[in-house]
Amino acid sequence: MKTPALKTAVFGLGRIAWSFHLPQIIKQPGFELAAVVDPLAERLREAAERFHPAACYTSCEELYAEQKPDLVVVASPTCFHQQQVLQAFGHGCDVFCDKPLAVSLREADDIIAAMQRTGRKLMVYQPHRATSEAAAVKAILSGGLLGTIYLVRRSVTGFTRRSDWQAFRKNGGGILNNYGAHFIDQFLYLNRCKIRKVSCELRAVATLGDADDVVKAVMMADNGVIFDLDINMAAAQGVPLWHIFGSCGAAVYDAQRQEWGLTYFEPGELAPIKPQVGLAAANRTYDNGEKIPWKTMTIPNRDFPDMDFYAKCRDYFAAGDSPFVPVSETREVMRVISECRRDAGWDE
Repeated sequence: MKTPALKTAVFGLGRIAWSFHLPQIIKQPGFELAAVVDPLAERLREAAERFHPAACYTSCEELYAEQKPDLVVVASPTCFHQQQVLQAFGHGCDVFCDKPLAVSLREADDIIAAMQRTGRKLMVYQPHRATSEAAAVKAILSGGLLGTIYLVRRSVTGFTRRSDWQAFRKNGGGILNNYGAHFIDQFLYLNRCKIRKVSCELRAVATLGDADDVVKAVMMADNGVIFDLDINMAAAQGVPLWHIFGSCGAAVYDAQRQEWGLTYFEPGELAPIKPQVGLAAANRTYDNGEKIPWKTMTIPNRDFPDMDFYAKCRDYFAAGDSPFVPVSETREVMRVISECRRDAGWDE
């Protein structure tokens, strides 16, 4: 029996809805674009011409007065997430919310409590779980060539004089919420772990607002892996997006070539060495003169296809499958973001 299409309403016609959510909804089987909501009339006209929703509204109240969607996609600025998600639950709708779930952990917990109270479904859009990069990292982490993984460094650099709503704390802006939510989730998903210790510094450098555009966070996972998150939107020079370190080697991602370079050794090929227990270093050298039998290999990103996130969305909301992004993992992302702010002295 064919599953009926989800009558879907999209709240907010900004960047994320225009570039990601709306194109997927009209392309994917299993979705029907029942409505779009935005206070700007010109954006409603543009959406009507390009995406052909069944109806356009300037407010959520107008929508709910006329129809009850199966699914509400909250793609509005973060400061509206809590209100719009709770309102959707109250009208008997499931919710697919853009990241981060809310401005603060407290707001996120209110949303989760309402989800449990109403019995509605909730999932947060975390597309970096579904990228070819993530699939490649998962293969590298589980492949064993690098030995025991002890450090994963995730970096994003650029120079942007941010001036939009995300430049301001009152709106739930800042690069920790914006990019950090993606990469913290990505790390937790790929390592299947929780964070037990956080050290973080936040800065507002190039931004024209008061929200952070520089994040330096070091996190210790409960499985012993260190996660080094480096987001710098005030950087004139870039650094590798990924650097993974293990006891037997390392991997680095070349974004330009879209390939991974691995340098590693086979433990069984190392010559036996006896430790020097005395204080007089043999031959007055700073190392033991060992020649490590390094090996190298490259892994093209094209070997790892992207997942279809909206197919995962449909399978959860329409077909009853398990959520690709469980709420418990979303809550952990919000908790880690909250701990980063607290440690940096930027309390919520």
